[in-house]
Amino acid sequence: MTIRALRDEAALVAVERPQGTLWSAFTTLYLETFRTWEREPLPRIARRLAAGRYRLAMLQLGDEPAGFYLLDRVAALDYAALTFLALRPSFRGRGLGRRLLQHALSRFQAGPGPAWLFVEAEAEPAGFYRHCGLRQLVLDYRVPHYASVTTMQPMALLTVHRDGPVGSIDGKWLRRVVKHLFVDGYQLSPDDPRLAQQLQQVPDVVGVH
Repeated sequence: MTIRALRDEAALVAVERPQGTLWSAFTTLYLETFRTWEREPLPRIARRLAAGRYRLAMLQLGDEPAGFYLLDRVAALDYAALTFLALRPSFRGRGLGRRLLQHALSRFQAGPGPAWLFVEAEAEPAGFYRHCGLRQLVLDYRVPHYASVTTMQPMALLTVHRDGPVGSIDGKWLRRVVKHLFVDGYQLSPDDPRLAQQLQQVPDVVGVH
């Protein structure tokens, strides 16, 4: 099958409830793709999906699950986060990862909603996101491990604004976002020294390039 035919056959299907065959396919691929320290607990994903906060979509090739993305929206702080995006190794290099990302961006931009979308990524996937048009914050950014109470992992923090490219972000607001990501996402205590350490790295104006 040609790359174009593969793209044409691929379909993105929204998963609205944590049940059924698509949910099972998601959990299998999620556990296969992400290391233990990267994994948000599945029960919490299920609760937030059922509550309508998370948006999950599966990439299907016929009956075969090829990939997925998970989008979180935090209206109170005017941001969304692409928390996970995955593609089976056998389908990589064929433009399907870009299709997954484009679908997630379209879903983020459709209708009223948060102005900002953020993505945390290690070096290789960060290159993919930049190639697809996201812009990286000029920031020393490190995130906690889900499976550790001490480890911090270097990451790129990337963004896109629904109104187009921006050159900088207000640091005071960004510190609120980072605090929410760490406390609500990684489940750190508000007085965890890792949170304080990261907040100290955020200047009053954060460049975006």
